Amino acid sequence: MTDPSAAAPGGPPGDADPQHLTVGRLLQERLLRPAVTAASADMLDTAVTWCLPWDEVQAGVDPLPGVVVHARADQIRPELLPGLGRRNATAVVVAGGAGDLPDPPADLPVVHVGAHVSFRHLSQLVAELVLARDTHVLRYGLTVHRSLVELLYRGAGLAALGHQMARLSGCAAAILDPQYRVLAFERSRDRVFEAAAVADALREDACGRAADGASSDRSAAAGPGALAPDQPHAGPQVRTLLIDGISATCVLNPILLGGRHDGWVVIVESADPPSPHDIAQHRVVVEQAATIVGTEMLRLRSVEQAEERARGDFVHALLHGRFSTQHELEARAAHYDFPVGATYGVVVANGLGSVGSPDSPTALFQLAGHAARLDARPNAHTLATVVGDVLAVVRQVDPAGRRDSPDAQDRALADFARALHQELERRTHRRVAVAYGRCVGGAGRILDSYREARIALGIRNRLGMDQVCGFQDLRVFATLVELAESPQGRAFARDMLAPLRGSRAGGSDLEQAVMAYVATGGNLNAAARELHVHRNTMLYKLDRASRLLQLDLREAEHQFAVWLAYKLHLLAETVTAVDRDLSPA
Repeated sequence: MTDPSAAAPGGPPGDADPQHLTVGRLLQERLLRPAVTAASADMLDTAVTWCLPWDEVQAGVDPLPGVVVHARADQIRPELLPGLGRRNATAVVVAGGAGDLPDPPADLPVVHVGAHVSFRHLSQLVAELVLARDTHVLRYGLTVHRSLVELLYRGAGLAALGHQMARLSGCAAAILDPQYRVLAFERSRDRVFEAAAVADALREDACGRAADGASSDRSAAAGPGALAPDQPHAGPQVRTLLIDGISATCVLNPILLGGRHDGWVVIVESADPPSPHDIAQHRVVVEQAATIVGTEMLRLRSVEQAEERARGDFVHALLHGRFSTQHELEARAAHYDFPVGATYGVVVANGLGSVGSPDSPTALFQLAGHAARLDARPNAHTLATVVGDVLAVVRQVDPAGRRDSPDAQDRALADFARALHQELERRTHRRVAVAYGRCVGGAGRILDSYREARIALGIRNRLGMDQVCGFQDLRVFATLVELAESPQGRAFARDMLAPLRGSRAGGSDLEQAVMAYVATGGNLNAAARELHVHRNTMLYKLDRASRLLQLDLREAEHQFAVWLAYKLHLLAETVTAVDRDLSPA
């Protein structure tokens, strides 16, 4: 009977191959000595999982992988042995009759033992050895699990879990994300591998396997049996890789929780060649660590999302002025180390993606994270959040080196807005609209800059402008904001444009013709070319508009009146839409 104490302390049993019980390992037991066989060492390395008697085997036709067949010498018939080989039997143990041992088939080990070895003795021995191995693996797995769970319970983090994996295995250990970026790494004392080199080797190996899988998919039409692309699946994997030109064995396991692949846990074996017993231990370590590391990653992700939501709420409160008192503003700003007395400006952007897409909220918040980290400086705090389909960025203005210029703060904000515009277009691969408000003093006035930025963005989109623009750049609109919001301004724009928009005018063509004529400075031919109409058609529309307006549009004063009414109307619509978004109630 096997001795459990022969196994390595705290680890799987010390067989020739600790992954399974083999025929060779079985023949080392005292019960089977001496044994006679002509089988090679490779044939004796086959796994053993169960034992069946000769009569029962001959009565069936099922495959026999991992099964040792026990037979008495008087039961053996040489012509039946090849059939057992075709059924993938592991070996045939013949009790007694050494002189009558038949010539074994090429694919089936035949072992002759003493007549005292009955089926009961052999089956009991196989069961005890298999259960002993499983017990040792389970015991070691519990030890690994307990040591890692204690760290998880304390919230020690990924670095501590990686360190514990390295301590348990005595080798380098790594935790990688799904793109093989290093999240935690602990070196070994024997063979020092750099974290980046390990990640690069695994990434190249994964790319090679993906390419092989793609080739297999292309060949699938040629017939059955084509291999599927290599996909992360639960369970340890052993790979031999070149790391910095040195051959190394990596034992890795994907981190899979709820069907989501969150990365890999990896152990890089120090010995070359590695011991099978050590590889067996590493497989247990990565298998246990995968779930625990995944749980810690889920916890960290939840904490990070909670912090992001809290930070986003703070930014929303800044943009919409939702602080009840100055003390509340100062208290929440102190939590984020946000100076309330500094100078700030707000930059907004839209056109970042399809709002209806299921992934758009996640993508927008990722862009907000990138915007908050853009052009990081010690004295330039940047906070970003998403308001509907608009990305809003609060930027502390620090015009370093240009304090002598009266417009240094506005120029610094404009530089940041242009840099943000380039970064967003680079990441989204689409045309992005960016605008910004004027700089304001103090965090309590950030809502004013945000409102101006939204107005500038609305005007920019309505006019079809391509460049980044600030509220101050739209000087005419900035001057007319108060007039456009006043009852007198709204009434003037409505009364002036109503004749051109009434049923008698016949739609928007007449208004379009008048505005093109005014925009070209009263040049009839230029306006006709812009609208792609004949000169006489343009002249007819202007005469008709003059009769409806009861104004002579050839006079500059009347052209200015129509232009002013149109601008006030455009600005009033934009301000109304922005105010509705800022204060839905």
